[in-house]
Amino acid sequence: MKDLLFGLIFIALGLGVWLMAREFPVVPGMQYGADFFPTLIAIGMAVGGALLSFSAVRQLRAEGTDGTYGFGLPPLGVLLPCALVVAYIYLSEVIGAAPMMLLIMLTLLIQRGVRLMPSLVISLVATAVISLSFGHLLKVPLPIGPLGF
Repeated sequence: MKDLLFGLIFIALGLGVWLMAREFPVVPGMQYGADFFPTLIAIGMAVGGALLSFSAVRQLRAEGTDGTYGFGLPPLGVLLPCALVVAYIYLSEVIGAAPMMLLIMLTLLIQRGVRLMPSLVISLVATAVISLSFGHLLKVPLPIGPLGF
């Protein structure tokens, strides 16, 4: 039942992203506008949500559910990424984007059971790739903290 709910949420989010992306301005001289990549992401979200929903419905039919659906409190594994996204929003201006990305990835990897050294290496490499890709290649202004990155 959770998969069905999450699938429907992803379909709704994909539709919302697509509707917002339609209002992005057209870039003169380009074959595609600013809405191209958000539209691709929206399509991916909607298709992924639909596949997840269909899979959940098929599984519910195969199990022959009795009509009672249990929705308890979500475990820490579900709440932690949400809390870390909120922490990034509020703390990235103070700490900086790169240190926050590093801390978030490290926390999530350790929470999922990855050992400390591989978690640290993966977090460092991923943070460097993301920071260089967005900050330097794509010229996206990332928040710079007191350490200068």
